[in-house]
Amino acid sequence: MLTIMLVVIYGLFGLVIGSFLNVVILRRGARGIGGRSGCLSCGAPLLWFDLLPVVSWIALRGRCRSCGSRISLQYPLVEASTAVLFACIGVSDLSIPMQIVSLGIIALLVLITVYDLRHTIIPDGWSYTFAFLAFISASSFALGGGMIGIVTLLLAGPLCALPLFFLWLISRGKWMGLGDAKLALGIGFLLGPWSGLFAVFFGFVIGAVISVCILLPYSYLRARCGITRFGGSSAGFTMKSEVPFGPFLVASTLVVWFMMIYGLPIPFFNI
Repeated sequence: MLTIMLVVIYGLFGLVIGSFLNVVILRRGARGIGGRSGCLSCGAPLLWFDLLPVVSWIALRGRCRSCGSRISLQYPLVEASTAVLFACIGVSDLSIPMQIVSLGIIALLVLITVYDLRHTIIPDGWSYTFAFLAFISASSFALGGGMIGIVTLLLAGPLCALPLFFLWLISRGKWMGLGDAKLALGIGFLLGPWSGLFAVFFGFVIGAVISVCILLPYSYLRARCGITRFGGSSAGFTMKSEVPFGPFLVASTLVVWFMMIYGLPIPFFNI
C-alpha cells in the first residue's frame, strides 16, 4: 500500500515538473518562463483545463482548442517520462536528501535530452549543474571510502569525459560535440569511473542500434519507392546526417544508474 502511495505522489509531482520542463525547453533563449502559456500557432492563451499534464493533450486529441493546429507529442512524452522516473526514485531505498538530489538530476537529464534533440546542442549551464548534483550525490559514498574514495570520485568525471573530448579534438567537432564531453563529466561523477565508462560505451551501442533502425528503412523506401525526404528534410537521412549523441548518453546513464540504485548487476563489471 505504501509503495502505491509513493508511486502516485512522486508520479503526480513528476507530471507537474515535466510540464514545467516543457516550458523551460521551449522558452529558453526566447522569453522568460513567466507569463501565461499560449498556442504556438495562433497565440491563444491556454485555459487552466488545457494545461493538465498528459490529460489535456489526450482530451484535445493533440490539437489546439482555438485553431485546431497540432500540439507537439513532446508535451505528454516529457510529462509522462518525468513522472515515471520520479516514481522510480520515490520507491527506491534512497534517503530523502538523496532522493531530492536525484529528482534534480532527473529533471536536468530530461531537459538535456529534449533540448539536444530539438537543437543539437547542450547548454553548458545545464551540464555543469548536472555535474555538480552528481558530485554531491556520489560524495557521501566517496567519503565512506576514505582518501581512495575521494580521489576516485575526483578522477571519475574527467576519466569518462576524456574519450569524448578526444573524439571531439581529433575530429575538430565533426564526430562529437564538446557538449557531450561536458555531459560525460557528470556521468562519471554520478556512476563512478568504471560504470561511467560502461555507460558511455553503452551510449554508443544505443546510438548505433537506433540510427541503423532509422537508416535501413529509409534507405529501402528511397530505393524502392523513390522517397527523397525524411522528417521534413529535403536532404533526407544519411550516414552523414547530424544526430545528437546526448540523448543516447542520457538513456544509457539512466539504465546504469537505476541498476545501481536497485542493486542489479552491471554487465562486464563486478560492482
